[in-house]
Amino acid sequence: MIGWVLDEFGHLKREIKPRMGRRLRGWDYSKRMIYEITIVLEDRRPILGRVVKEEDDLWVFKPSAIGVAVLECWREIPTRWPQVELIESQLMPDHFHGILFIKEPLPKGKTLSNIVGSFKSRSASEALKILVARDEARNVASGNARASVRARFWAEGYVDVILFRRGQLDRMIAYLRDNPRRLGIKRERPDLFKVTRKLNIQDVGCFSAIGNHFLLERHSFHQIQCSRRFFAYQRDGRGNLIKDAPPAVVTSEFEERLNAAFDAAQKGAVLISPCISQGEREIARRAFEAGYSVITLANKGFSPLYKPGGKLFETCANGKLLMLAPIGWPHQVAEKPITRIDALILNRIAQLIAGDGAAEIDYKGVSMTGVDEGVIKVTSENE
Repeated sequence: MIGWVLDEFGHLKREIKPRMGRRLRGWDYSKRMIYEITIVLEDRRPILGRVVKEEDDLWVFKPSAIGVAVLECWREIPTRWPQVELIESQLMPDHFHGILFIKEPLPKGKTLSNIVGSFKSRSASEALKILVARDEARNVASGNARASVRARFWAEGYVDVILFRRGQLDRMIAYLRDNPRRLGIKRERPDLFKVTRKLNIQDVGCFSAIGNHFLLERHSFHQIQCSRRFFAYQRDGRGNLIKDAPPAVVTSEFEERLNAAFDAAQKGAVLISPCISQGEREIARRAFEAGYSVITLANKGFSPLYKPGGKLFETCANGKLLMLAPIGWPHQVAEKPITRIDALILNRIAQLIAGDGAAEIDYKGVSMTGVDEGVIKVTSENE
């Protein structure tokens, strides 16, 4: 996984970033549904506008002439596709978010990709006119300048999110509108949102990281460790979490671990966990809500543009979060399910960082020597 995010139910879960060309297998993209789309500029050139802070510390987006042209092309979509209703949009310096509603089935053979493709083509053409007028097309490779700029204005593909669940639309609109503020905060606090490729932790190893490195200099740590037998969220027949439902399983052992973690945090300890079991995720979630500092561990590194999602963004901005991934487990686009050996290694790393605050863990027949060798392998710069 790439990192962690609090989902719409407030539960901590591993975050998976979609690829620009990947669609949901088996889904009919021509039928009635609400979609959020994201498209980015080739090479992420920040030419669509800029984020500025106005009075009352309000961050707003000011579109450039090219950004205005892109928005105008977006607003024209219903004239070309009468089956589509536009709901929301948000420009950013190097990308665009839009929410649209296919309110009736598209013509035979047409899908969401055709709508996005025509929007990208038309907006690229309009941007080309502005670029040529500014004589910026000289930076394009030799040949037909207009064709080259059109081909290179937007990056290939797009990301779509299908809004299946009730309440998802309101949350998505809020997310789009909050984009300028989030970017402004990142720029004000760059050290907290910069992905570090080689963070060396003494006597432990080397990691990729994002967040507040100074949490590692605290005087005490407390490892969150909770067996899956002690806590479980309630789910429906499809395995989806049920919002606002009480836990399906909550034991006295879970309460003991929760109280121990909060007692330690109140005394200044930093909590640390790979957050593998649902009980560990729940304790971490409550710790975030309470404003305590937490270090999380993942079995997969971070992309160059990664940032914590959801409410964890605020936690990171407040210096209360550090996310670590062993350097031997680099970033990859595809999902990486956590294996038993991954879990053992991450828990052992948490023990090593926590020191006196480490949890007692039963490695169930696996030798400590083997686990420690695994830690050395994935945290060594030379691997």
